[in-house]
Amino acid sequence: MGVAQKSLIGFVFLFLMAAGAWAGSDIPAGTRITPQNWQQYKDFMPQGLQTVLAGTTVWKVPPDAVMEVGPLVDYQLPRSWYEATEKYKNQTKLVKLDTGGYTVEGYQAGTPFPDYSGPEEAYKILYNLYYHYGGAIAHYESDGYEIDRYLNGYKNLSYQVFLLFTHISDPGFAGYSREMPGYLSSYYDELEEPEQSKYTSPLELIFDDPQKVPEFYVFLPSLRRALRLSSSARCAPYAGGDYVGDDIYAGIPLPVGWFQAKFLGRRKMLMFRPTPSNRDQFNIGNYYYPPMLFPKPIVGKWQVFDALVLDVSRVPSLNSGYCYGLRRMYADPRTWNVMWIDLFDQNNKFWKLMGWLESPEPVPEGGYIPNIRGVNWMVDFQNGHSSFALVGKDTFQVNQQVPKEFADVSRYGSPAGLQKIMK
Repeated sequence: MGVAQKSLIGFVFLFLMAAGAWAGSDIPAGTRITPQNWQQYKDFMPQGLQTVLAGTTVWKVPPDAVMEVGPLVDYQLPRSWYEATEKYKNQTKLVKLDTGGYTVEGYQAGTPFPDYSGPEEAYKILYNLYYHYGGAIAHYESDGYEIDRYLNGYKNLSYQVFLLFTHISDPGFAGYSREMPGYLSSYYDELEEPEQSKYTSPLELIFDDPQKVPEFYVFLPSLRRALRLSSSARCAPYAGGDYVGDDIYAGIPLPVGWFQAKFLGRRKMLMFRPTPSNRDQFNIGNYYYPPMLFPKPIVGKWQVFDALVLDVSRVPSLNSGYCYGLRRMYADPRTWNVMWIDLFDQNNKFWKLMGWLESPEPVPEGGYIPNIRGVNWMVDFQNGHSSFALVGKDTFQVNQQVPKEFADVSRYGSPAGLQKIMK
């Protein structure tokens, strides 16, 4: 066995030992949390989930709702991600900006700061979340639900294509960077239903430079052309729902260099996680609905994980006119995924809950993409709106599973591709 292999095995062993040390649950497996007893467990919940269970708004669950707690289950990322983390672990450096935020230099692949201790730990955590593992390419369909305060519902069907252009750890996908130099990733979203909105297609392009504002385009079928939206579109509703542009990249606000972060510490939190490929999560009858897609026990178990709690806000010099005064993020350091976000308005009044109640998805080469398939939430408590997405019911493909047509960067990862819609 070579030195590199021993080093990798040692790194993974230490990672798993750390994960195990954090995995102890203060809510025993088998506990049933209900609208009648939830306050005993409120310290394990983000503010938004507490509001849902309190029943003080239209966004509430019925009195017979049950949250069943199960043991914490780990789903490891692909081996190539851990190898990249070990190989490049000392190369990424934080660089302080004049605005008060931070950017990074030297990042290659994997988790940039496996050791996030020290005086700049908040920014190391933020960039670990920014560079989380999501695969090199993904193609899937989503059912979208938009619900107003009167419980009027609107459903749409869309498909998405995610492309990562650089910093790829998955073997066999290194060529994308040649087609879109200077960019990190793209996210394409095309509406299929209802008919009157068909072909409406937002496209977000994220630069490799964390200081640059992403480019945001939308193809409008009524005009038969694409429009580039202004930088203020970071706060504009995304695809007509309750998400805004700055919510789309896994809840990480962009550009990262425009934000300041404060680490509040570790805290045990509840998350919901179905088992991979659990078909019960795609049956709307398995949710307390309306008004929410709140999962019944048949869909999955709630689990207690050790969260890193991070407060993120715009740097003061760039804060004027920005939609959110604060986003409080509850992140899982085992996978560097954000599980919950409490969103506050400019007056620091609680506004929205964003949550991922999704299952991990196996990657063809081994390992999992965590929290990517299933239900995610955006609940606007102030305005009485909510948006839910049920992701990947019938179509979900990652990496080598994705048909060649969706790996076409010029079609799904560039503004020029929007001109090919309806042709």
